[in-house]
Amino acid sequence: MVSWLLPATTAAIAVVFATVVLIRWKRSQKRHLLLWTLGLYGIFGAAAAQAFAEGTGTWPEGLYRFYYFLVGTMVATLGAGTVYLMRQQKVAGLFLWAVIGLSVVHAIICAVTPLSQTDLSAANVDSGAKVASLSMRVLVGILNSIGTGALIAGAVLSYVSTKRRHNLFIFAGSLVFAAGGTIAGLFPSGDASALALYAGNLIGIALLFAGFLTGRPATTQAAAGAPANAAASPPI
Repeated sequence: MVSWLLPATTAAIAVVFATVVLIRWKRSQKRHLLLWTLGLYGIFGAAAAQAFAEGTGTWPEGLYRFYYFLVGTMVATLGAGTVYLMRQQKVAGLFLWAVIGLSVVHAIICAVTPLSQTDLSAANVDSGAKVASLSMRVLVGILNSIGTGALIAGAVLSYVSTKRRHNLFIFAGSLVFAAGGTIAGLFPSGDASALALYAGNLIGIALLFAGFLTGRPATTQAAAGAPANAAASPPI
């Protein structure tokens, strides 16, 4: 069994990251910061659940259902926040409503889908991916795909427009997150799958946080009256 330390460390970084973004949201009340706050707290919750399951050797059914809901919605919420930074309010609004709609469907599926108690037992814990039904995994795949796509698009467009290097951290972190989740989804059994998921989450959140910390709010241009960039950086 993979050590609980990996997801516990991810949870620790995520809760600090989320709290820093929450403080910035309280000061500015900008929607993208609120969405990033929610997404980051979702990552914290999912990683904390993974650490609990690895530490105890079992998934309580209620915790697993909530965990899998978070797995589906956390990256999509980050992506929705990033779309708002692209200065396309109508597109961002439609994207957010699509995420909300899919998240509601995902929540219902996670709540009502029968789960095998055998798969929830200690002998079959792994990363938890194999416990989910096909419909649960499909919804997670869709939500994560659109969320990751938005994160990557935002980072690339921002880097091309501004050459601000912290966007490369955002780009790399998004790719690592996606890689870990994809491996766990395609190969849901075994310690190797769990290791890929946990390591991907840890490296991914660390890179995103590094991008956040090394970026600076683009206030100089705004103060000088320069036009807002069409692809501003993720939430700093």
